[in-house]
Amino acid sequence: MRHLFVVDPPASFDIWADTTIAFMREAARRGQGVFACEVAQLHIDASGRPVADFVELRLAGPDYWNRVDAVVAAAVSGDAPAAGRAVGNPWYTAAGAGRGALSEFDVVWMRKDPPYDLDYFFATHLLSLVPPPALVTNDPSALREVTEKLYVLRFPELTPRTLVSRSQAELLAFREKLGGEMVIKPLDGCGGEGVFHLTREDRNAHAILEMATAHGTRYQIAQAYVPEVRRGDKRIVLVEGEPVGAVLRVPRATESRSNFHVGGSAAKTEISAREREICARIGPDLRARGIVFAGIDVIGDWLIEVNVTSPTGVREINALDGVRIEGQVLDAVVRRRESQRGE
Repeated sequence: MRHLFVVDPPASFDIWADTTIAFMREAARRGQGVFACEVAQLHIDASGRPVADFVELRLAGPDYWNRVDAVVAAAVSGDAPAAGRAVGNPWYTAAGAGRGALSEFDVVWMRKDPPYDLDYFFATHLLSLVPPPALVTNDPSALREVTEKLYVLRFPELTPRTLVSRSQAELLAFREKLGGEMVIKPLDGCGGEGVFHLTREDRNAHAILEMATAHGTRYQIAQAYVPEVRRGDKRIVLVEGEPVGAVLRVPRATESRSNFHVGGSAAKTEISAREREICARIGPDLRARGIVFAGIDVIGDWLIEVNVTSPTGVREINALDGVRIEGQVLDAVVRRRESQRGE
């Protein structure tokens, strides 16, 4: 089986946290081919075929990854000095490059990190042209339709009170309706970027909204502030719509954001009955849309976001719980691939 990963440059990957690396490692562990390309290396050739300029990746051996996993385990347990230890050689070598039809791969993984820009949008259309039995995951049409900040509004009973607007006056009025406190964030943000906690006492609120809305030209999503965020937000990983693991992301004492990208720390957690209700409500829709792998963010009893473009959290969950979620993801992908072949 041959896997093509559409990604950011592999040399830029964070070897300690990148979930795509976990998927690549699992494919290599099974003796399957691992290839990579960037969005800019996707094309439609003169015969109308979706093709890619790709490179084959030969991943480092088990000893290297055992050292990496030990550092990750030390980091999530709070052993900061251990997290800084070097592990030596690069995590992969380029074994060869070429151009080929995407249909020649068994699985094409769309794992390009946000932002969701026009290049990403057009890439999903190109990937929609890949014929079966090749499997593209997550489904490219679903990547267009399941807008991560707005998809949750299909389930209003699960979310905090929400407003989407680019009007500063409307956003400020909404803050008052909420009792003087709200969170705003851009529709196309990721990793906690552009997230602000605004209170009635915040004298910079007007300036922040001017900047966030680009003087009324950029939409913001505003939500009721959920105070439980001080204890952390929970990333729950779903495979075929079923929850398979979770990690609590705890904010620093000086932060209101808990994303790992802004310094949040990982803590072991369980999936509550309420969170299983949320998963049961949205899981069937995600599965029907072809979303094999998703990550949802929950604060308190509320669904905040659904991440389908390039969800993370697998490495932290693996380290905390002693599991290997990537194996479940690969199994699910193989089942979908075989179903497309009619096997």
